[in-house]
Amino acid sequence: MNYLKIYLLSFFLLLNYLKANASDNINDIKSLLEGRYELVYWTENKIQYDYPEVAGVLVINNNNALITMDKNMNKNKSVELIAWGKYKINTKSFHIAWNDWKLLLIENNIKTIKKDSPWEGMREYSVSLKGNKLVLTSITGKQSWELDKKSLVYRDTEWGEDKDEVVRYWKRIE
Repeated sequence: MNYLKIYLLSFFLLLNYLKANASDNINDIKSLLEGRYELVYWTENKIQYDYPEVAGVLVINNNNALITMDKNMNKNKSVELIAWGKYKINTKSFHIAWNDWKLLLIENNIKTIKKDSPWEGMREYSVSLKGNKLVLTSITGKQSWELDKKSLVYRDTEWGEDKDEVVRYWKRIE
C-alpha cells in the first residue's frame, strides 16, 4: 500500500512539474512573438529591396494581428496592403488568419482592389523554441517565422501569384 501511495504522489508531482513547465514555455513563446515590428528589407528571388522600395509595420498582440506593407519595387507597379487578423498560439501550434484584407494594386496608373485573404481560414504552424529563438513552420513547410528579442525573419518559398521566394526581415520596435 505504501508503494502505491509513493507511486501516486510521484505521478502527481510529475504532472504538476510538466504543467508548470508548459506554462513557462507559453510565456517564453508569447514574449518572443508578441510585439511591434518594422520592415527593414524584403528579398524577392534573391534581390534585396530596402526603404523606400518597401515599407511595413506588423503588430502581433493579445490574439490580434495587424500588417501594413508597401511594395514599390517596379516603377510602374506598386502594391499597398493593410490587413487585420486573429491568431491563436500554444506550446505546439500557431494559427493565423487575415479576416479583413485590403490589397491595392496600382499598375500603369490603373487601381485594382483585392479584398480576399491570401488563404482560407487559419494557416497552421508548428512551434519550437531553439535556444533564445522561436521558430514557427507552416504545416506545408513553405512558410516560416524565426523570432528573437530583436527581429522577425519571415520566409515563404511560394509567395504571391508568381510563387516567388521571399524573405522579409523585420526589426522589433519597442
